[in-house]
Amino acid sequence: MINGTKIMKATMGKSNFDRVTIAISLVIVSAISMFFLTNPEQAIKVAGDIFTLIAYNFGTPILWFAFGLVILAAFFVFSKYGHIRMGNEKPEFSTFSYIAMMALAGVGSGTIYWAFLEWSYYIKTPPFAIEAGSVTASEWAVTYSLHHWGVIAWAIYAITAIPVMYSFYIRKNGSLKISDIVMSMIKNKTTARVMGRLIEVMYPIALIFGLLIVLSLGVPIISAAVSLLFGVENTLFLKLLMLAIVAVLLVTSSFFGIEKGMQKISENGTYFVVALVLYVLLLGPTQFIVENTSSSIALWAQNFIMMSLYTDAINEAKFPQSWTAYFWAYWMIFIPLMCVFVTKVSRGRTIREVIVCMIGGGTAGIATLFSVVGSFMMKTELDGKVNISQMVSDGQASEAIVSALETLPLSSVILVVFIIATFLLLVTTLDGSVFTVSCNTQDRLDENNNPSTYLKMFWCLVIVALPAIFIIVDAPVQSMQSAILIFALPILLLTSYMLYKTIGYMRKDYAHLSAAEIQAMHSIAASTDQVNRVSVPLVKPVPEQA
Repeated sequence: MINGTKIMKATMGKSNFDRVTIAISLVIVSAISMFFLTNPEQAIKVAGDIFTLIAYNFGTPILWFAFGLVILAAFFVFSKYGHIRMGNEKPEFSTFSYIAMMALAGVGSGTIYWAFLEWSYYIKTPPFAIEAGSVTASEWAVTYSLHHWGVIAWAIYAITAIPVMYSFYIRKNGSLKISDIVMSMIKNKTTARVMGRLIEVMYPIALIFGLLIVLSLGVPIISAAVSLLFGVENTLFLKLLMLAIVAVLLVTSSFFGIEKGMQKISENGTYFVVALVLYVLLLGPTQFIVENTSSSIALWAQNFIMMSLYTDAINEAKFPQSWTAYFWAYWMIFIPLMCVFVTKVSRGRTIREVIVCMIGGGTAGIATLFSVVGSFMMKTELDGKVNISQMVSDGQASEAIVSALETLPLSSVILVVFIIATFLLLVTTLDGSVFTVSCNTQDRLDENNNPSTYLKMFWCLVIVALPAIFIIVDAPVQSMQSAILIFALPILLLTSYMLYKTIGYMRKDYAHLSAAEIQAMHSIAASTDQVNRVSVPLVKPVPEQA
């Protein structure tokens, strides 16, 4: 009891917060934000230069890195290392809750934007030198959206989470801070400290700007739907009101924690997304949706490797660089968020279960969403009901989504479902982000490996306040979306190093054991006595040699 009280006081005390990291991060975030707010034209130019540097010049390494993670995923699933369990206990969450939390934390409300509209970009700028606006371009449109949100995307999160999970559960590092984990992998103490501090400062910056984009995409979609539903003007006040509701839900969820807050919100969010998909499927152009989904999945399966590694070296239209490499880089921005969050919710699951649930469950859910609503939107344009592509070009993307939904029977019902689903998607993503950034700006977590509630409330306010400013002044958020790709290359190098070291640790810890021995070692025991009776001794991690 005394020890628990001491831990609680240390956790809640200000001295437990990494105030240096918080202060430096906020100063840099404020400086970059002021640049985008006060010099929008120059900001757009800088963002374009960064996009060209990353996507065009480093597109091929990004494509190979992402594809390599799929190969690693297959290795872990089918090798003996897949039996390694994260903690010798039953999973904390049901499989449904587990998949729902990871899926919604990883994709957020930005998924709604791309699910409804991504196909329209590919009809206008198709791959493989296909004629723009042609039948063939339309056939590939939904196919590429499935690819960009499917197997490889989820492999990026699932595999990069393994070093953090292994460090925390198997090697008993005891920290969920990325900086601490990396520092434990580096032999030279001076280099380790420098790298650790650099990671600590850059982590919140990349995450805040990534969430700025998520909020800036999600809030206008919600306000446009509310505007149409209630017949009110879509004003700045309405957008800020929607943002305020998001803030209230976020603070409430963060206050109650992952177990009582985020778990419930993510489950309900999943129900509403399923309701949205079923509504569109059953009351929309059902036959077209089913047929186009079938064709898109067939194209995707048949051309998966080509779509993954195609670089357009001869034609040089830069489609894979502008889209595929861009999406992989954008997913990579959220790797630090997801690897910590996945570690937190994966207690009791084997590496194989984590990978199958994330890649299998995530891909199945997102593929269903994208194929159904994407096909619906495409049919809506083909039938001449809404000129979606033109509205997107005119900067009316949110209005295009809402206008298409209005063509369905009982449109007010689907708008309510759509609004609630988008709200819950957005809050789930933000809640997971608040948890991870709090973990990485606090020196010691509590006995349940949770950060301070006060610190989570602080990050809730920061994460919501910045998008509010950008919405008020109508700043170039799309340019910020390109600019943050500058974080992709450091994250690629960092995760590659962490995976390399972790695989080395696994070989030291488990190479001498058979698959059956590893499985027996990591079987779920009902009590400590059962653990002690397991014939195979528990792994004692081999420390780094100085």
